[in-house]
Amino acid sequence: MITSPLEGNLRVRSAASLPRGSRVRVRDQILETALEEFADKGYQEASLSVIARRVGVTAPLLLYHFGSKSGLWREALGLFCSNFGAMVDRAVTEGEALDGREALQLLVRRLVYFFATNRAAYRLVRDEGVLESDQGDGLSSGGVRPVIERIKTVYVRAVAEGAVRSFPFETTLFMILGAVSCYLESRPLAGRLFGSSVEGEDWLSAYADQVVGLCFEGLSVPSPTRLPRSRMVAIRTVASSEDNGRGAGVA
Repeated sequence: MITSPLEGNLRVRSAASLPRGSRVRVRDQILETALEEFADKGYQEASLSVIARRVGVTAPLLLYHFGSKSGLWREALGLFCSNFGAMVDRAVTEGEALDGREALQLLVRRLVYFFATNRAAYRLVRDEGVLESDQGDGLSSGGVRPVIERIKTVYVRAVAEGAVRSFPFETTLFMILGAVSCYLESRPLAGRLFGSSVEGEDWLSAYADQVVGLCFEGLSVPSPTRLPRSRMVAIRTVASSEDNGRGAGVA
């Protein structure tokens, strides 16, 4: 929970009476906490009073800064998109000195770090972006789309260089995002299933290595006994024919 060093004073002093630097810090804390609340509860269920209590300020102070709940949403969304876009821009720029495959690997790795350290961000995109609402429209079209287009340029370049296979970008993107975020979002369940795991100093780096490895190499390892690709295609064709035959019989 984000708490304010000014908690004791903000309940009795007006926002306008605070030093400018203090007002900026409090405003940033409100936006960060609002992102978490919107991600956890959704726009409709998120509560201004809960956000204020978590920061350690009063609800009127939120209204002073943002005017309304929708105003707070717009600015919190702007903060997320700004942070997300800055991370992607840095990765894309650094990747220009690399070949297409390495540039895409770098970007995937940065996505792991971003969502690991901004864990409310993916839930916000996933849950609010699918809603038929002003919030969903603003998230998917206004803020996130330009960032996604930047990611697409890296993928298209890697495909053009023959570094990765050409699949539809939209499905590839969400497969990558799923690999990036699924464990991060499911760690409480993983703890119950497998026991709690201690996250050491290097756990995030190791997790990023695993995600990049799965995205670019899969689970297989080089083996002299692996069947040639032509044989695997033949096996898939036979299996598909058998499945269709069983389906026809059931029908």
